[in-house]
Amino acid sequence: MRGEPREGRIVVGASLAGLRAAETLRDKGFTGSLTLLGDEEQPPYDRTPLSKQVLLGRTPARDVGLPRPRAVDATWRLGVRAEGIGPVEKRVLLADGERLPYDRLLISTGTRARPWPDPAEAALDGVLTLRTADDALDGVLTLRTADDALAARLDARPRRVLVIGAGFTGSEIASACRERGLDVTVADRGPAPLVGALGAFAAALRRAHGVDPRCGVTVTALRGRGGRLTGAEFSDGDRIDAEVAVVALGVVRNTEWLAGSGLAAGPRGTPRARR
Repeated sequence: MRGEPREGRIVVGASLAGLRAAETLRDKGFTGSLTLLGDEEQPPYDRTPLSKQVLLGRTPARDVGLPRPRAVDATWRLGVRAEGIGPVEKRVLLADGERLPYDRLLISTGTRARPWPDPAEAALDGVLTLRTADDALDGVLTLRTADDALAARLDARPRRVLVIGAGFTGSEIASACRERGLDVTVADRGPAPLVGALGAFAAALRRAHGVDPRCGVTVTALRGRGGRLTGAEFSDGDRIDAEVAVVALGVVRNTEWLAGSGLAAGPRGTPRARR
């Protein structure tokens, strides 16, 4: 890349992949203009500790920023959402109407937590699905954000926490609840928690640590009264009372903003031109 003219590069998605891409461009000798766009207000942060270390108070949410061995010579546009691209005119379309020109574009918008499918139930106070810190500030919460709002909910000592989804994230949250001394139920449609990795051993281990695993069932409804969560119903007809429900149903790809651009997401989520 050395000796190239000063061309404009835009990286859409200012998380780990976007940050490392920007660092690599500079390391390889790119000297042109470089812009990073991110829809969250915070600089890039490490999401890994958020589902357990932050919940247990071992790591403050403010301390999960990604390490930067060196400053990146780039223009940071944080809290700015991309809403489309014009591949012919080479412009990124922003939510505020601005159109940013580029010579090369890197898309690293990643994924977001899958929300609870019923909007009315998802709006109940106590139903958490952490997407971004802004969501947490607004009181609508989703997993893996740089905010400790879920920790504050657990500090209030709810009588029971329901974790919907028994993957790694759901399992970490259940573990954090038990370490806090909270009763927790984990529901998953699979035959056992983390069935691909640990199978029946994981279910036995959870029971030994006081977790109530509900395997082979789905949550069919979240119940509420006066706008607050009161419990849930399962596909086997059972019901439980719960004051907090954490939705951990995996992720969806952040590709909606590319609709109409002529790009399609491949099987692994990689954008590619339609033919």
